[in-house]
Amino acid sequence: MNTLYPIRAVAKLTGIPIDTLRAWERRYQAVTPDRSARGRLYSDAEVRRLLLLRTAVDGGHAIGQIASLSDAELQHLARAPFPSNHHRRPEPGPRVVNPNLRPLLEAIGGFDDKAINDELSKLALLLTPAGLVHKVVLPLMRVVGENWENGTFQIAQEHMFSACVRNLLGGLVRVQRPGNGAARLLLTTPSKELHEFGILAAAMLAVANEFQVAYLGPNLPAGEILSAAGKCTPDVVVLGIMETNATPSVRQAVDWLASELPASTELWVGGTGAADVVNGAGRGGIHILEDLADFERHLTRLKASQARESTL
Repeated sequence: MNTLYPIRAVAKLTGIPIDTLRAWERRYQAVTPDRSARGRLYSDAEVRRLLLLRTAVDGGHAIGQIASLSDAELQHLARAPFPSNHHRRPEPGPRVVNPNLRPLLEAIGGFDDKAINDELSKLALLLTPAGLVHKVVLPLMRVVGENWENGTFQIAQEHMFSACVRNLLGGLVRVQRPGNGAARLLLTTPSKELHEFGILAAAMLAVANEFQVAYLGPNLPAGEILSAAGKCTPDVVVLGIMETNATPSVRQAVDWLASELPASTELWVGGTGAADVVNGAGRGGIHILEDLADFERHLTRLKASQARESTL
């Protein structure tokens, strides 16, 4: 049974003011809700269309020019790079945040986890998982990290955003179906490495590429990583290590883990400290990930390798 929403609920779901919803219907026939004694009633499909319209308008498109577009055309607009406003003067100070992401950044700054989760959920409806990572999660991770480094944000705000992204990852894992015979990746960080943005983004990209994902979060001792790998038998173990945590003890842990993992299990190490900790590790099959684009190239390689094996 299709759920119908009154206009006040739709305004909260979409972030579009009630007066604007009425104007979009009256002037542009953007949607055609049902009418009842209670007033306008919107279907799930109309709420989704309004979210698409709002994203396009926020990105610089005039409602009068896009109201007649199909949902598929609006989806294409939402997935395209956000248009820039060449007439707007650059803002002084730190990195300028895309207007479409400002509500999220303000919610993070205000410790409003409900608003963060709501906004991420809306964007997840509009974008592919890969688009969500590249256009939303990664830009926000950079800004949140910068704000933490310059003292604008506290570590608690970084942790809150990480928790919301973990919730989003869980939703993607439930919705996205791995391909037949898809490889499994186990993602974590070693002991005392608390920064998980990198492995979170990598996990989302792996899910988007139809891999199975076992996400263990940050700060896991090497023995626990090996134990988990023994139980879920991943094709790849992915570690994230920042330069500030590339200590001798972490190097030893990575070296030990590399020597103890089965030869059939690849070890991928990313982050600014990856090269330091992998240098001199005790076996082959270790790949240093330069960035997430390199991670995606290795995903492509792994998928091609598995495809070849399945034909033998």
